[in-house]
Amino acid sequence: MDEIAGTMSARIERAIRKDILSGALLPGERLRVADLSTRYGVSHIPVRDALRQLEGDRLVIIESHKGAVLRSVSRKFVADMHDTRAAIEALLVHNAAINAREPQLRELDRLAHAYEAAAARRAAPDMVEANLRFHRFMARIADNPEAASILDRGWELVIAIRNRFGFAEAQIAEIIRQHRELVAAIRARNPALAASLVQKHCHAAKENLLASMQREDAEKDGAA
Repeated sequence: MDEIAGTMSARIERAIRKDILSGALLPGERLRVADLSTRYGVSHIPVRDALRQLEGDRLVIIESHKGAVLRSVSRKFVADMHDTRAAIEALLVHNAAINAREPQLRELDRLAHAYEAAAARRAAPDMVEANLRFHRFMARIADNPEAASILDRGWELVIAIRNRFGFAEAQIAEIIRQHRELVAAIRARNPALAASLVQKHCHAAKENLLASMQREDAEKDGAA
């Protein structure tokens, strides 16, 4: 019974994460257990368990007697998340460049091409998934599970905001170029270059998203 309950909780957790990424659940939104139970067709217990797991991953805030709320996203939150991710991912790709073997390099190359194929189709959900798989595989090659476990914590909220603004042609082309450079640096077994490239990759993503958020805030202020 416990195993079944655990499996159900994991399924609900994945469903909530998917709805965060798609924008079906919005930052700052209150997450009522009864509403989520109806939404996913389950009892309250697996929903509560899923929310506790999401709280541990810093996606959800649970307050006594108030229930759960999806974390809000400010420009500072976005900047802090990117800066933290850049520092951790620099460590991971540094180690990936040392550890990578040919089968892993081939898979990394395949994942980079999967992102390019999704971008060519302008399939935004597939682009998000391909990008996550690419970065997570570099983390796996690095073989530092403690750092890797921190890498994506709360990251779905950033992706959800990024998806809201979409991707310009020039930005997609730049991401593809940066991915290719990262693969080349890891293949060349150049840890310092790989770490430098991923930091630039994270910085570019941060600046692009912050600029989009700033423009949106300015438009709201102008309309007020």
